[in-house]
Amino acid sequence: MSYIDSLNSQQKANIAIIKDEALKAGITNPYSIAAMLAIVSKESNFVPINENLNYSAPRLQQVFKLSAARAKELAGKPVEIGNAVYGGRYGNGSNEGYKYRGRGFNQLTFKGNYDTYGKLANVDIVSNPDSLNNNPKVAAKVMIAYNKANINRLASKGKLKEYNASNINDFKNETDATLAFYHATAGADKDVSYIKGLQTKDGLGGMKKAMNRVKDLYDYTLVTVKKNPLPTIIITTLIVVSLYALIKNRNKILK
Repeated sequence: MSYIDSLNSQQKANIAIIKDEALKAGITNPYSIAAMLAIVSKESNFVPINENLNYSAPRLQQVFKLSAARAKELAGKPVEIGNAVYGGRYGNGSNEGYKYRGRGFNQLTFKGNYDTYGKLANVDIVSNPDSLNNNPKVAAKVMIAYNKANINRLASKGKLKEYNASNINDFKNETDATLAFYHATAGADKDVSYIKGLQTKDGLGGMKKAMNRVKDLYDYTLVTVKKNPLPTIIITTLIVVSLYALIKNRNKILK
């Protein structure tokens, strides 16, 4: 069974929303859209959700590099974990780490990012952070704004060329695009060698998931999302009627 076949109707509807919002935002390269979707697939599987911070002690050590003692102290306490690992960073107050934990399609984290990318997407997610989970269009707009900005950062740092592209619409294959969008999500300051190295050494499994799914997503997004044919029929009919009326009036004028 392909990855697409494993998705339900809501997940597929959210893929359609992301694809449409990407096109509206000027992202027209099919490899870029597929790669962005592949990254979303490993972040949220196309269901906007809160980051699950109910970590065990070993997982806290693995993900956040906490000491064994600190990890044991925090284990199983999501609010305390959020405030400990995210509090006081990137715009968060000391007690705002949990409030601005990962949300949405791409698990956007930190109040500073909520502010920056919310403004780029023209939505207020600082005062209403849960809109990233409750409204797929908001989640899509913010995720796309994030990716556009960070792909541009990679380009400005001279790193995008390492993925054989000069801009967001310049990718020629799924692999380069997926690596670049993975890099954009991980942070433009990361080394290219680190990102490419995840293809063979991927402790958390995110790169493997994205790479395994991107071809299916590429093929799927090349196919026009099925829609009710009635609007198309109506539009076509109106065009035909308008042209007929125009020709008829023109003939009257010429007589």
